[in-house]
Amino acid sequence: MYFLEEVILPPGEKIRRIRGYLGLKQYEITGGKITRNLISYIENGKTKLVENTAKIIVDNMNEWAEKKKIPLNIDVEYIMLDEISQANILLEKYIEKLKKYMNEQNKKFENELLAAKKILKDWDITEKKAKIFEICGEYYYRQEEFDESYISYLKALENYIRISNNLKTAFIYSELAKCVIWMKNYQEAINLNKYAFMFLKENNIEDMSIVKKILFNNSLAYRRINKYDESLALLKKLENEMADHLTEEQHLNILLSKGNCYFKKEEYTVAEKIYDEIMDITNKKNYLEIKSMTLKNLSEIYVKQNKIEKAIENLKKSIKIRLDNNIFCNNSFYIVNLYLSLGRLYNQINEFELAEEYLLKASKEDVKIKDSSLQIDIYKELMNNYMLSNNDKTMDKLIEDLKEKAYKYNKINQIKDIFFQAAHYYINKNVEKSEKLLKFSLEIIA
Repeated sequence: MYFLEEVILPPGEKIRRIRGYLGLKQYEITGGKITRNLISYIENGKTKLVENTAKIIVDNMNEWAEKKKIPLNIDVEYIMLDEISQANILLEKYIEKLKKYMNEQNKKFENELLAAKKILKDWDITEKKAKIFEICGEYYYRQEEFDESYISYLKALENYIRISNNLKTAFIYSELAKCVIWMKNYQEAINLNKYAFMFLKENNIEDMSIVKKILFNNSLAYRRINKYDESLALLKKLENEMADHLTEEQHLNILLSKGNCYFKKEEYTVAEKIYDEIMDITNKKNYLEIKSMTLKNLSEIYVKQNKIEKAIENLKKSIKIRLDNNIFCNNSFYIVNLYLSLGRLYNQINEFELAEEYLLKASKEDVKIKDSSLQIDIYKELMNNYMLSNNDKTMDKLIEDLKEKAYKYNKINQIKDIFFQAAHYYINKNVEKSEKLLKFSLEIIA
């Protein structure tokens, strides 16, 4: 490691600081080959440092360091580096560190990012800035902080456009689309993917990995807005036109998405057949994340067939896979949904204690992903649990907790339904309490 390696300084200032560190006068680093005045001009930035002079200074400094037994590691290249070159080198080091801490949820990533941002504040190195914000986008995506991910990707996009990196621009458009799907902005996702595809086409760029992602994520977005035929058409296009470019795992994801479309179209037999095909493959090979999702989807088929115990068994298997392998992308989101599904099924078969147990687990896990609409769904099912079991005391406690949180959620119309639900429950048990809940419901939407 070089002396002052983490500090960006002009060559003259580096010489001044190293000389001070060694306790030397200006004339002592001349070696009798250059004048003290020249050293003074260089240190004050009045004269440019040239290689021959730098070699004389470096040789003398290293010699003095050895005599004084002071550790020092400098060479001509280091002394002559200008500030922009130093900034580039430092930023590249921070980029490597950010990549290293990409999968770790701790302070290390944030600390390295803060240090990199300090350099970028003084040195507008667009290429490095773009790369750093791209890494941030992926990091926050993996941490399920989708708002932060979206903002980071936007900053990366701005900088890639500035340096005319067309491939990266198309790629970041597709990453933004991936991100906004989780933010439930499905039409925006479709539009962003169209921009990505258009950018590739206009610039004669062939990149199958981006095209595959565009088609797959648009199929997902179309499914989320109930356009199942459009979704299936894109999946078919992927299979027909990209067959040679698909990995087995990607093929399984396409099958899973097809099964989900047919399920939504209420073609349960077709969906079950596809899910069974996936299970045959995942039972033989190590595609655990896909297996977990397929078990969850099969459980929904079994619910439709009124095979509740089998559905519960599948959900528990799916949860176990995810808890044993907590490295899957957006794992917390899926675990919350699995707990919620289990809670609903246990409510359905009047196993109220088990239902409450899994719903409370869902509520605790949901704190990690900050999904207010999902949290409201959990509260609704908990309220249902306490009503079915006539657990008025715990329900009242939940109501008081929800009153404090009522204004925090953007989706007031959803949370007010919980209070209307409670008001209806108490109408024949406690009229006064029912009236108060109804009044509160009307107040929060006023």
